[in-house]
Formats: sequence, C-alpha cells, structure tokens
Amino acid sequence: MQKIVVWLSFFFLCSTLPSCSSPQEYRSDHVTIGIDGDFDHLNPLLIQLSLSREVCTLIFPSLTKPSYDQQKGSIEFKPNAAESWEFSDDGKKAVFYLRKDAVWQDGEPLTSEDFKFSYQLYANPEIASTRQHYLNDLLVLDDGSIDFENSVETPDDHTLVLKFNKPMAPAIILDHFNDLMPVAKHIFNSIPPEEIRMRAAETPIVGAGPFKVKEWARQQKLVLVSNEKSILPHPALISTMSFIIAPEYTTRLAMLKSGQLDALISAGGINPKDLPELQKTNPEIMIKPVKNRYFDSIVWLTIDGESYRKHEEIKPNLFFGDKKVRQAMTYAIDRQAIIDGFMGPKHAVVVNTSLSPAYEAIANRSLDTYTYDPQKAQLLLKQAGWEPGPDGIMQKNGKKFSFTLAAQAGNPRRNYAATIIQQNLREIGIECELRIDEKLIFNKSQNEFRYDAALSGLAAETLPFQLIIWGSDFQNRPFNSSAFQHTKLDRVISQLSTPLPENESLLLWQEYQKILHEEQPRTFLYYYDELEGFSKRIKNVEVNLLSTLYNAYEWELN
Repeated sequence: MQKIVVWLSFFFLCSTLPSCSSPQEYRSDHVTIGIDGDFDHLNPLLIQLSLSREVCTLIFPSLTKPSYDQQKGSIEFKPNAAESWEFSDDGKKAVFYLRKDAVWQDGEPLTSEDFKFSYQLYANPEIASTRQHYLNDLLVLDDGSIDFENSVETPDDHTLVLKFNKPMAPAIILDHFNDLMPVAKHIFNSIPPEEIRMRAAETPIVGAGPFKVKEWARQQKLVLVSNEKSILPHPALISTMSFIIAPEYTTRLAMLKSGQLDALISAGGINPKDLPELQKTNPEIMIKPVKNRYFDSIVWLTIDGESYRKHEEIKPNLFFGDKKVRQAMTYAIDRQAIIDGFMGPKHAVVVNTSLSPAYEAIANRSLDTYTYDPQKAQLLLKQAGWEPGPDGIMQKNGKKFSFTLAAQAGNPRRNYAATIIQQNLREIGIECELRIDEKLIFNKSQNEFRYDAALSGLAAETLPFQLIIWGSDFQNRPFNSSAFQHTKLDRVISQLSTPLPENESLLLWQEYQKILHEEQPRTFLYYYDELEGFSKRIKNVEVNLLSTLYNAYEWELN
C-alpha cells in the first residue's frame, strides 16, 4: 500500500511537468529541483523560511555577495549592487557606492532611493519583518523611532549613507544590511504598508538579480527564468529553473532516481541510509554535503502561550518556564542515538548551544556536555517539584506532565528524532504526544506561540545571525520562538554588535555559549550535514555554509 501511495504521488507530480516520458529531452536547458514544501513568500520584506531567503537572493538585488572561506572559517563580502564601501573610524557611519548600470527587470534603474524606501518598510511594524530589528541601530528620534531622514542619506542615486546611534562592527553592518534586500520603490510606493502582507499574492515579483519569476503555482511549483537585464552579477546561465514541491521524501527520491528531478535539496536532503544504494544504482547522481549550517533542536516555550496571545501577559510556561525542567529534558534525550540511527556519526555532531561547530576558534570547551543521563533528568525534575503519580506519569500540584511535541511534515530526520524523543521521555515518566503539521502551518503556529514544544531547526550559518536568534524583545525576534528572556544575554549580544578587540570578543562569545548552555531555551540536538543530491549533468554546482543555491546563476548543463 505504501508503494502504491508513493507512485500515485509520483504520477501526480509528473502532471506538473511538461512530460514524463523523456525527462532530459525537454529539459536541455531546464533544471528541476525537488523540495518538501512551498515557499512562505517571495518578497524579502516578508520571508522567514531559509529556502525562501535563498531563492530571494537569486531574484532580488543585495548590496554585497558574501563568500565563505572554509580554510579561514570566516566570511568575506564581495561587490554586488555596491561596487565599494567604507566605514568611519568611530564605527557610526557606513557609505556604499552603488553600481550605475543596475536595473530592475522591468528596466527601471536601481537607485539608493530603493534601498532607503525598503529600509523604511522593513522597520514598519505593519510589515512585521523578521529582520525589522536590523534597523534599530540607526539614529533615533526623541520618541525612540528611527530617524530615517538623517540616518539613511541618499546624496545621489548611487550613494547610500548609513548613520548609527552607536559604534557598529563592519561585519555586523555588512551582514545585516546585505540581508535587507530592497524591493522596487516604483512597485511598492502605491501600496499602503499595512496592506503589503495581505496583498502579497497579487503583488508583482520584480527583482534585479540573475533570475526572475515566470510562474508560481502554490503548493505545486515555482518556475524561474534567466533575467536578461541583470548585471548582478549577470543573467543566469541556464534559461529555466523549476522548484517542484513534493512533500513526501520517498516521492522526491524516486523522482531524482528516475531523472524527473535534477536535484533534491531542503528538509535534510538525502537520507544518509539511502546513500549506499543510490551511489550503486545511480552513479549519475553526485552528493554535495552542506556542513555546519543547519541544526535541529526542540524549542521549549518558556511562557504561557495562551495568556500571551489573549492578554499579552507574560507568565511562565507550566512545564518549560523552569530552567531545571529544560535541563532535565536535555539529559533525558539520547541525542547520540538519534544521530547513530538516522544520520550516522559521520554526518552529525551533538551540540549544546546554537553555535555552529564551524567556529572552533571561539568554542567554549569548559562546558558540560549534557551526556544522556535519565537519572539526572529525574533528579532535576524532582528539584523542580515534579513527582511520579499513581500511573507513573510525573505530576505537580495535580497537573500531569503531559504535552504535545509538534514537528513538520515531510522531514523524515525530524520525524525519526520525534519518535526517539517520545520514547526517552516516556521512560522518565513524561507523556509526550506527537503532532505533525504542514510546513507553513507549523511555521505560523510557532510564531504565534501555539506549541509548548516543537521540533524545529535553523540555518545558523553566520556569527551575526547568532545575535538575532535571541533577544528578550521576543515579539520582534521571530527566531526566538521559545520566547526566552535573559537580560545578561541581551547585554552580551549588544556588546558583540560593536567593534571590539579580538580578546574581548572571544570572552563575550564564551559567555554567550555559557548562558545558552545553562538555560537550554532549546534542547540543541545536533548540527548535521544536509546531503544535497545533484544530477551530474549540472556543472559548476557550489554549495557551502552560506547557501545550497549559492551560485545557481553559474550552473550550466552538459
């Protein structure tokens, strides 16, 4: 029966493609990519999902092009819309000099006004951008609002001047403002900010990058074509790139093997256990691992979600508002067993904070490893007031320790982890029910604090991004889905955003890790290798810590 369902799904998906009889015949200049779920948005103002962001970088302009140096373990920034830039000695001013020949796909010039206009939209609470707080370091007015008139200057069409209310590290400026991809002012000028989100589906997607959108059929496919007007850096070398949405992993893998797909990415890519057979039966498929970019974790909601949604009242979560309980959860879960049973020890590593193993130079090695220890977990629960009830389930003040763990559909790695977690918790007297939601519903429910616990993950590739995951102002920090508040961590994050001597920066990063390690707002499970599969007919594929689609505009077909 399972095989029948898989092949029915497969044949249904074939109907979204021009033909299923001779895949490479009609795709001589067309790359098809399988993904597990639809994009949340293709508007950089609104995106939250990491794959949506990757695709937006192919469509929209950005100030620079980040480049990861694997040997140095650092990120450098290369010219893109900005051909050069400079910073003041006091760290309070940055000037970007824009290219004079860049245009939007409809032929309108890309100017500094587009950037300033877009920054005002990003900062507008009506937009509710996940990157809204990037603008908080600009000059502010007496009422605390951003002084856009004086903090973002456009002396001419090709000069962009940013002024800050405190010294800013150049790496932070480049990372944040590069991520604030602009939208076209001449398109969005007529849309009231409060309507941008609700009118997203009808708003034209007009970019300036190497690709442009030809078609977006929700829950089915996204078709990009080369943007012949782009000089950022040039039109895509392949004429068409399609993203085919197939929620079931087995369906995506079958399509890759049959040649219906040229690539399988996202949602963990290819299961490591499938590698031996795939390499034996399909030598035409190459595996490209993305290392040290993605981590899985269990988000423990630290507040009472219902009280916050109804009254904006912050009350501790009945289960996970207590640090001792969160620590107990981490001790209770056999993280290495999840790795060994699914990814294999070569493709994942246990972690205890959100920091990527790529940053070895700043790793705090003095911290305990939270080795699997059910007895210690039970001791911590007892210290937090939880005792076994008559039925063996932990209880406190007459309330059973029974909660639902949410996970995302179409992700076999997390679904496997969820079953291990459920079993581990049952063994220490905690009742954990599983709930599987479709990606967009899962994401929305997390943002609204509807889950007491959720098996979730992030692409946390850069150190500046580490600084936006957390923050006590969690309403404006969408990645802080545990609603975790910690004054000292806020102070550390603020200091790390400023120019610092290397020794001071190192001490602060050590403190950053120590706080997260002790507080466990998430049980950090592991960083894992995402094994992306590509047909060998695609040339020039480069994947790295920054992106799976890092140089998709350079891809060519044999």
